[in-house]
Parts: sequence; structure tokens; C-alpha cells
Amino acid sequence: MSLARSFLYVPGDRPDRLLKAFASAADAVIVDLEDAVKHGSKPAARETVREIAADRPGSAELWVRINSGDEGLVDLQALDGMTHIDGIVLAKCESTAWLDRVVDVVRHDVALSPLIETARALRDLDQVAAHPRVSRCHLGEVDLMADLGGRLPAGRGLLDAARVSLVVASAAAGIDPPVGGVHLELDDLDGLGASSATLADLGFGGRAIVHPSHCPAVNRSFTPSDAELAWAADVLARWSSTAAGALRAADGSMIDEAVVRRARRLS
Repeated sequence: MSLARSFLYVPGDRPDRLLKAFASAADAVIVDLEDAVKHGSKPAARETVREIAADRPGSAELWVRINSGDEGLVDLQALDGMTHIDGIVLAKCESTAWLDRVVDVVRHDVALSPLIETARALRDLDQVAAHPRVSRCHLGEVDLMADLGGRLPAGRGLLDAARVSLVVASAAAGIDPPVGGVHLELDDLDGLGASSATLADLGFGGRAIVHPSHCPAVNRSFTPSDAELAWAADVLARWSSTAAGALRAADGSMIDEAVVRRARRLS
């Protein structure tokens, strides 16, 4: 299971920013070949990916977000053979048919993460998440809300429904917990922390970010606290020491198989 919590997007045509990204606290750096790069700059961005993959300047995971459609196929052809890339984020991935095309082009066993950002993707979410090459799904909240016609903040219920659907589909498919969307207010670190904690409570495993200053708050939100780790250790120790089907934890709560599964995820 991937342990990455913070996924920092960086435009592929800005190698200077990429160096800063790898020097940050981000668990993963996503080199963006899609929205952040103008069409005329995409060939240079692909070459930047090749250079970074050949000589990665840090320990963070290296991911690449490709375009959809024909432009995405060009991206994939450029990435083929780059075995030092940890994963590919598939923008506007809507079907298993597109995932199959991606697999046909990229022959090495790289992780694939569909970016769920359209109504069609949400409709076919179970099939997409269950594709054998998918390791984790990302949620593109801004694009999804635009496609659904929802407006924030009044339409937050619509966004929350999509979030829950993605968590359920990921768990049912047995893949890593999903990655939430970006926090658009760059200077609102309190709001970033609060919204990240909400995502963690919903079952997300991390979130995308667009600025290095967001790394610490996001990493904290998706890391178990000392109290949670102590609780998990107590639960697992008590469970392993007896054959009883239900026990009492140090805090007085009941321990059963479901509680043990949660403790194992935390430990």
C-alpha cells in the first residue's frame, strides 16, 4: 500500500519548480502535463519528465499526470520505458476502455491512478476502481463540480456524496484509500488543515496540493496521532493474547474483529 499523503502538482514546463518540489516535504510530486502546461510547451514538459526520471533529485515518489484522449496517448508514448516513474495520474479517466488503452501503450508495470472528475467517471466508478492496474483513485473536485453543475458552498452535499462514493468504491476494489482534491485558498492554512482532517475522517488517504507550504498540514492530517497509535497497539496486544471473540480495551470500549481491522490499518 502506498504511504503517500501529500501529492504536490508542478507544471511540467517549470523545471525550477520541480527542484523545489522535490526539496519540500511532499510525499509525492506529480509532474503535470495537462492543465498547467500550454499546448506548445507540452513537448518540452515531456522531456523534463524524462530528465527528472533519469536523475530524481529527491526521495519523493514521482508521478506524472497525462492528458486525456489523443494528447494523452502522445504523453504515454513519451513515458514508455521510463521505469523510474512511480505512477501515472490519468486526467478525466471515465472508463475501463481507456485504462485498457493506457495499459496497451505503457508496457511496464507502473501504477495507474484515474482522476475522477466527470459525471461519467462517477457513474462508472466501481468498474474503474476495480480495474486490475488501478492502484489508487484521485478526486478532481473542481472539475467534477463544474461537470455536475453544482455550486459551492451550498452544493457541498453533492461533493460529499462523490467523496463517499469514491471511498466506498476504493474499499470494495481493495485498492489504496483515495486522494482528495486541492484546497484552492493558498494562504488559508487553517482551512487546509480542517478540510484535510475531514477527508481523513471520511476515509481518504491523502490529498493533492499545489503549493509546498501545504505539505506539513496535509501530512499531519493523514498521519495517525500518538494517541491513535497507542490505542491501536493496545487493541492488537489484547486481541493477540486471547481467543475470546470480544474484549474490552484500556479506554473501556469493546474490541471485536472490526475494531482490530481498524487498529491494523493504523499501526
